[in-house]
Amino acid sequence: MKRILVAAAAAAVLALYWWMATSVSDTMCTTGDEIAHLTAGYSYWTTNDYRLQPENGNLPQRWAALPLLGRGLRFPALDQNAWRISDVWDMGFQWFYQCGNDLPGMLRAGRGMIALFGVATGALVFYWARRLGGSKAALLAVFLFAFCPTMLGNGALVTSDMAATCMFLLCATAFWAMAHRLSPARLALFGAALGLLCVAKFSAPLVAAMCAILFAVRVAGEAGLEAGWPLPRRIAGRARVAAALVVATLAACAIAVAVIWASYGFRYAMYRQYEPNRVRSLVGWDVLEDQGGPMVPVLRFARAHTLLPESYIYGFAHTYRFSRYRKAFLNGDYRSTGWVQYFPYTTAVKTPLALFGLLALAGLQAATLKRDAALWRRRLYEWSPLLSLFAVYWVFSLGSGLNIGHRHIMPVYPVLFVMASGAAAWVTAPLRWSGVAAAMLAAWFAAESVWIRPHYLEYFNELVGPGDAWKHVVDSSIDWGQDLPELRRWLDAHPEKGPVFISYFGSGDLDTYGIRATRVGDINFDLRPRKAPAILSGGLWIISVTQFQQVYTEARGPWDLAKESTYRGLLAHVLELERTHGKLTYREGVTFEEYQFARLCHVLRGREPLARPSYTFLVYRLSDEEVMRALYEPIPIP
Repeated sequence: MKRILVAAAAAAVLALYWWMATSVSDTMCTTGDEIAHLTAGYSYWTTNDYRLQPENGNLPQRWAALPLLGRGLRFPALDQNAWRISDVWDMGFQWFYQCGNDLPGMLRAGRGMIALFGVATGALVFYWARRLGGSKAALLAVFLFAFCPTMLGNGALVTSDMAATCMFLLCATAFWAMAHRLSPARLALFGAALGLLCVAKFSAPLVAAMCAILFAVRVAGEAGLEAGWPLPRRIAGRARVAAALVVATLAACAIAVAVIWASYGFRYAMYRQYEPNRVRSLVGWDVLEDQGGPMVPVLRFARAHTLLPESYIYGFAHTYRFSRYRKAFLNGDYRSTGWVQYFPYTTAVKTPLALFGLLALAGLQAATLKRDAALWRRRLYEWSPLLSLFAVYWVFSLGSGLNIGHRHIMPVYPVLFVMASGAAAWVTAPLRWSGVAAAMLAAWFAAESVWIRPHYLEYFNELVGPGDAWKHVVDSSIDWGQDLPELRRWLDAHPEKGPVFISYFGSGDLDTYGIRATRVGDINFDLRPRKAPAILSGGLWIISVTQFQQVYTEARGPWDLAKESTYRGLLAHVLELERTHGKLTYREGVTFEEYQFARLCHVLRGREPLARPSYTFLVYRLSDEEVMRALYEPIPIP
């Protein structure tokens, strides 16, 4: 009876998680990649074509788009250039903003589906905590999962992060289960989980290292292996156990390959109908292979022998090419190859401090256990699936060049929750100081989540705080373009008579949200056609914090003498063209606008904004004279 009550309580907590994660949908517009994920997923179902967004797997896109199939949505015409060149951003812009579809309803439906991956992850957290620490630990672990701002902020966005988090944990769980009872059902479960992970995120190969560690631990541990029909009831001897697990793993890999093929309709070709010289990918194979690397020959071999669907191979190649070099920002530094300290830093500042306190209490509780070598070996053996997941993912992340968001470290959080749940052992009757401390830390943890709601994505703990976080990290760690609805409410409450300028980072559409402004320095994120450079003047200036840090413009990084020299050369060229009635090329206009904007932001550094409509926007009011001085007069340069 007690187990049923505990399971019911956990189910109630997970239902609350789903509501908390999804009920904030209408407070946000489309975040960075959602437009691509949802558009691609819908196109997979309705066209059986896999040209759009192949670089992010297939599972989360299909899953999120599933409830949209019966809604009679209008999809952009396929007889257009955007479809022929596989431009998911153009197709997505049309589908989201120009076809007359119910955008808030589309987002609510897709986000609700992704949040179910979160519920499944929470259930696995509950399973592991109860297995390793009992009912109290299980309830604390699922509570921590449900109220974690990172799990809430990313758990209901139409991206691949929550799906990957779920599938990594499921793979470790399923392999460990198969390694202790080799049955057709468990083998099939591991094979299916492995296949689903492969089509959820292209970091899936990490599972090979995790399973290799678990294989070694399992073979070195127990000598026998229980088995189900049609095998003998028990396989004895480490050599035979190892051989049986190798064969079972190969069989599971075959199932995984079948899952991958099924995800692409058992068809090799990326395009349902290929037209030579007219149909192509947005990024060509030559670009994907131009920087070489050990995986390029492997991918060429896979293509030549049609080992996997073309779209899957392309997606893997795209991820391999662009994840090694990606523009990023950390504490005033700019790199394209990442930092070893990036994820340790974001984990330190984006995790509620209460969780670290609970981890310390759990460690203290573990230290009170008797010093029995056999007991500790057994506990390490039981913890090995979670520890292998944690260790492999951290080692990979420390060397990753993809430092554009804390969300990429999400798969380690379930392990942290199970670790921290050990603090529940202090909650006994009568309560001691340690039990009171555990209860207070859990309450503090939940209070942090309630306090930041609905801005889960922007959560930073007391070490930094969400107000100043943009000075340390940007992009999807805080600013993924989600706050256009909040900006619109602020503008309605503060009507502006003069010009309004905005530099926006994200995939939301300003016109859709009724924001009338001249866009500056953000042409890479503006899906509407426009001329550059923009004509600048005094007025209200609204700047996304990612744009303020100049991560993605040509004037990337802090303003210095080299950028000043480049800007002066561009300015002289513009003035000469005006004198001779010449015209800037499109690329020259964009570059000049980005340098103008970067110089203006440099002048604004150290100046307090007029307002902060949200944690992701800075608002300044500038006069014509201030803008002219910032653009054309000498300025101090470090």
